[in-house]
Amino acid sequence: MSRRSTRPRVLAWAAGALRGQDVFFEILDILHRGMRLRCPCCGHGRLFKSALRTYDRCQACDERFEREPGQSFGAVYVNLGLSGLLTLTAYLMTTTLFSLTMPQQRSILIPVAVLGPCLCFRLAKGLWTSIIFLGEGLYLPWPNR
Repeated sequence: MSRRSTRPRVLAWAAGALRGQDVFFEILDILHRGMRLRCPCCGHGRLFKSALRTYDRCQACDERFEREPGQSFGAVYVNLGLSGLLTLTAYLMTTTLFSLTMPQQRSILIPVAVLGPCLCFRLAKGLWTSIIFLGEGLYLPWPNR
């Protein structure tokens, strides 16, 4: 398995050497790595060491996942959006596909709304780590100019 690193491509993008289409696919690739709960830089290292605890660094490329304490707080907002989307989808499905009364719908929607943040936590944390990587990099050394 080759260890393809994003670092040279991101640096080339910062230097203006990549075209727009390449940048678009690179962004999608980095977000996809976050959704797979992998390192956004190399795509090989895992983000989580247990169900709720993350690694401090990537095992493959030694990149730090969190630059400063509290930086992962944005994952709460991503989690809120994903949980809201899950609840909205459940509501639309129970309304359009089934002829349920309002108490029956509530008996489905309340557990979905309560369990949604727990189910979306890891995905939200992975996506937020990718967004941080896209926005400012994790700990990328900038080229000498």
